[in-house]
Amino acid sequence: MQTFDIKQESYFPPNFKIFGGLLIFGSLLLLGSVDTITWLRSILSITIFLLGIAMIFTRYGLMVDVINKTYTIYTLLYGFKIGEPVAFVFIDKFYINQMTEQALATTRTGAKFDVRKKVFKAYMRLDNGEKIHLDTDKDKNQLEKRINAYKIKVEPVYKPEDS
Repeated sequence: MQTFDIKQESYFPPNFKIFGGLLIFGSLLLLGSVDTITWLRSILSITIFLLGIAMIFTRYGLMVDVINKTYTIYTLLYGFKIGEPVAFVFIDKFYINQMTEQALATTRTGAKFDVRKKVFKAYMRLDNGEKIHLDTDKDKNQLEKRINAYKIKVEPVYKPEDS
């Protein structure tokens, strides 16, 4: 296989994605609220709709081209992959780190508290020591299965450090 593509985390946090859904709903209401639709209302509605779509579907990704020995960290926006390819010689190592993600939450009464969850993040280290984030999961076993599949896909350029 020449290239493989890993769709990673969403660009926006979950509360922004919910707001994006509300924007889409609001834009449709704005478009259909009055019998006569003006061009200004149409443009405003389409703009709000597109903003909502971007908030819901924009995400990060990683594409590795094994033949050309390049990787691209990109942002997927409206179906376009925005990012520049970077060359490498070989992949040195794959590894998984356990991390704690933390967010500040607020209740309706104004009380603030920290929300913490443990996740596992997989990385690959390149020949120059650069570490590239590959994937994230709550279940380490599932992540290890995906990492093993990635190792098979990059086999021509994967040279483990202990070999």
